[in-house]
Amino acid sequence: MGEWSKTVGEKGEEIVNYFFNEILGYKTILSNESIVCNKGLKHKSNSSKSNKTTHGIDALISAKSPLEDNLLDIGIISSKFTSSIYPNSPKTLFKEYLADLAFTIECFKNSKLYSDINQKFSNVNRTDITGILVWASNKSSQKEEIISKVSNIILDNDLIFDKIIIVDNDRINFFVETVQNAKKEFGAENVKFVYHNSNLNTIGLQSVSYGDFLPTNYLFSNIIPIRVINKNEIEFIIFSKENFSKENFSKLLAFAKSFDLLHSVNNIILSFSDFNDLTDEPIILSELLNFDHYQYGKNLFVKTHLSDFRNTKKS
Repeated sequence: MGEWSKTVGEKGEEIVNYFFNEILGYKTILSNESIVCNKGLKHKSNSSKSNKTTHGIDALISAKSPLEDNLLDIGIISSKFTSSIYPNSPKTLFKEYLADLAFTIECFKNSKLYSDINQKFSNVNRTDITGILVWASNKSSQKEEIISKVSNIILDNDLIFDKIIIVDNDRINFFVETVQNAKKEFGAENVKFVYHNSNLNTIGLQSVSYGDFLPTNYLFSNIIPIRVINKNEIEFIIFSKENFSKENFSKLLAFAKSFDLLHSVNNIILSFSDFNDLTDEPIILSELLNFDHYQYGKNLFVKTHLSDFRNTKKS
């Protein structure tokens, strides 16, 4: 049983490294760190007879934020990979996972590791700590999601954290279908994440409006904007997790139009999971009456990021 638990744990670490390194672009990931617990009585588990002494950190990422000037983003990652399917009623287990991660964040703020990481970055006057719970399942489907099943839980008052993001099978699969497949198609060196104007990054956007890593704030977004160099042309691709509709198409195209720091974009590509060229093209042509700069099939393309032989407008 111990060996099996070890194997499952190692698989969870493998998934975390693959997701944050290969897909999201974090070059340095600290793994299996340990910090001192400063609140042993409060943080001990209900089944433990003694106070907690340490917290284990499965993985940690850090980077200067491209969305806010002089901000350091730190992500504390907890891997809860399971070899089984997701439980039908996951709330109790989720609350346990959430409390463990929140307690780790609480002690991390006063740890030597936190201090050491901050000292490695210059021109930083604020640090944000985000908890990231990666709860992946080996036997549930790739598109199985857990977030909606735990969204209405009541949190304990003693949990102290600013933000915790849940990453489940469905969320990981979305990034694999979009970002990872784009890196395979165009080459990882030709794919960059696009950073929007948040009104807090006026200094940063003057020099960097796109880059190699995805900010933690984008992890729970249903839109992923990337910049691609494809055969000497610059393409702006926006992947949407929402289904294609007249409203979503117009909203996404208006969003694309708002970017003006991508250095002469040749084509804009909007990608939906359920787009069908035959039935949806009339909607696009009708909506383009409101966007006179774009011509469908010339400088604007719409596609699906799922493989489908019926959609051949843009390869």
